[in-house]
Amino acid sequence: MMGYFAVAMLFFALIALATRPFTVLFHELGHAIPAILLTGKSVSIYIGSYGDPNKSLHFSVGLLDVWFKYNPFSWKLGLCVPSAKHISINKQIIYTLTGPLTSVVVASVACYFTFAYDLHGAIKLVLIIFLGSSIFDLFINLIPRGTPVKLYDGSLVYNDGAQLKRLFHYKRIPKALERAVELCNEEKFAEAATGFKALLTDGFENEHIYKLAVSSFLQAKNYKEAKDISDQFILYGKMDSDDFTNVGISYSRFDQHDEALAFYEKSLELNPDNKFALNNMGFTLNILCRFEEAIPLFDKAIEVDKLLAYSYNNRGLAKIKIGKKEEGLGDINHSFELDKNNAYAYRNLGIYHLDQGEYSKALELFKKAKQLDGEVHSIDDLINKTIQGGVG
Repeated sequence: MMGYFAVAMLFFALIALATRPFTVLFHELGHAIPAILLTGKSVSIYIGSYGDPNKSLHFSVGLLDVWFKYNPFSWKLGLCVPSAKHISINKQIIYTLTGPLTSVVVASVACYFTFAYDLHGAIKLVLIIFLGSSIFDLFINLIPRGTPVKLYDGSLVYNDGAQLKRLFHYKRIPKALERAVELCNEEKFAEAATGFKALLTDGFENEHIYKLAVSSFLQAKNYKEAKDISDQFILYGKMDSDDFTNVGISYSRFDQHDEALAFYEKSLELNPDNKFALNNMGFTLNILCRFEEAIPLFDKAIEVDKLLAYSYNNRGLAKIKIGKKEEGLGDINHSFELDKNNAYAYRNLGIYHLDQGEYSKALELFKKAKQLDGEVHSIDDLINKTIQGGVG
């Protein structure tokens, strides 16, 4: 008797496993189709991964891009990525909610017609299990979870329930927040930062507004305000890995390198694969001439994201400084291949030529770096040092 029970349970488990891909597919389509209808922009869905296009079947249907992993056993994973940047809170709520609901609706309708037309018992069994899988999916997705999911590009996202909780929280905050978010999406960071700061000053304190305020001030290159808001955020608490990275950047800008390193360490404790924390911690160690310690951090950042140009040119400088000139120059040149307008690649290559006593070439590179980004670390000091060296 127990043998029959074990076989039956195995049979049910196999059916449940077979229906999971359909649950994921309808879930992601439930996000994607409303997002397309609401925004008029393209949407990508990944079935079987969190954004990894490798070893996947790819096709497009209108504005919908679909990536299917060849390995069906990985299809328990899925991701929907709208391309639109300016999406209202109400629209985000709608397409976030329709994802987990769609699987349940499709399964319920299929079950209804199967029983209404009294189809074969095996079909009924499969659809009942499909409905159960969809209901399970609904609950695990709509219950907010504090643990994020790491995507293929290294970024973190939260489940549908956590995102809905955040969006409904935004709905309770004045229109000023929506306007500040719009300015941020339009890359008008200085104006957005002022709006976020005003909300905090008016007493609307929560971690999301702190995050947006710090990020916007950093994007606007207003490092003093970013640091001041960061100090308030530290006292408020509820900081994640990216928040500690941003605080570290703020402190680095004021040459408080020991404090910055401590914040990067906290960031990496929460997420060891945070490529921005890894890169910026390594950059700070380069400033402190701790090149041997910096190189493994750049190695790890590149392992996480092989297209991160900054980590290549920073690792290149560190290698050059410890005597591995050819490897270092190779890294810097590869950084140029990834991003020809990378100001720090010009800066770091300029440092190499400055160390070689090639003042004219170094000055040319430093000026190019400053032209691309006037806030490149210590660029004015490097230019003055080069001019003095050339005159001397």
